[in-house]
Amino acid sequence: MSASLLVTGASGFVGLNLLEHALGRGQSVIGLSSTPIAERVAARLRALPGRFVEAVGDVRDPLLLDRLFREQRIDRVVHMAAVTASAERERTSADAIVSVNLAGLATALTAAAQAGARRFVTVGSIAVFGGQPPDGSLIDEDVAHAPQTLYAITKSCGEAITARLGGLHGLDWVVARLGRVFGPHEHDTGVRDTLSQIHQVDAHALAGRTVAFDRPCRKNWSYAPDVAWRLATLAEADTHAHRVYHLGSEHAWTLADWCERLGRRYDFDYRVTRDVVPGAAVIDLGGARDSGLLSWRRFADEFAPPPSADLDAAFDGMLRALLDTRAAEPLPTMEST
Repeated sequence: MSASLLVTGASGFVGLNLLEHALGRGQSVIGLSSTPIAERVAARLRALPGRFVEAVGDVRDPLLLDRLFREQRIDRVVHMAAVTASAERERTSADAIVSVNLAGLATALTAAAQAGARRFVTVGSIAVFGGQPPDGSLIDEDVAHAPQTLYAITKSCGEAITARLGGLHGLDWVVARLGRVFGPHEHDTGVRDTLSQIHQVDAHALAGRTVAFDRPCRKNWSYAPDVAWRLATLAEADTHAHRVYHLGSEHAWTLADWCERLGRRYDFDYRVTRDVVPGAAVIDLGGARDSGLLSWRRFADEFAPPPSADLDAAFDGMLRALLDTRAAEPLPTMEST
């Protein structure tokens, strides 16, 4: 059996894109999640050239992790198991959020080190910077953390835990910070309280609903298959010059740009306004400002030029994926806020 890649949080949409990427390249991949992968997606993964093993369980369970490392010859880990919580879940389930996001990481790091894994990639988040970066500014890896939400606080602490345990055990570790990711396989797993704004407007457009949001909202949205390529590169590279990499996209556009393209294809109306629009689904933009754009330069300078979908390529790919999903099962209901 060849050495394997372990992906934690594998049933989330970024995890599924990474599974698809690695299996498509013929690798042996173990996907660990607290919930099973939908059968239609699992069947698609099993049909790819690589070897796929699905494990359902708690990432905080050291016996489960030890068994997987022992039986599956895991030598690389991409750890993304986390609860991305709303303020309401913070109020009611703070202990669970902190436990999964930090104890789960510590358990996975310890198991990887004890098994002699070659590389451990901790998936971080742009959320660690809070709202401090000016709108449109490029956020590089050395900007100071200013986390505001419990999710962001655990992500910031998780980076410190990775550095400490990685150093104690002599484990080769990397932190890969993600920005505003969207793309194929995005769905409600129960551990991510807010789906991407792009996914939300797509679902409303396909259902014939009007949406409203209070500003154009310009970000360098990251297309999930591109993110998967970058994560796989960090997991597989023979060497790396840095401990922290930002996996932002070089392309930036507004949510209004995306909606304008939706309006060309569907009977879809969107309003960029602060006024109340009767009957419209209000899209929460996640704050009063756009904030900064996660850099891509360190990664691009060190590794081969990464794939990076621009607005048109990402739009075409996302709509194909959504229509495929719609043909297989109903889209999730999107409630107005």
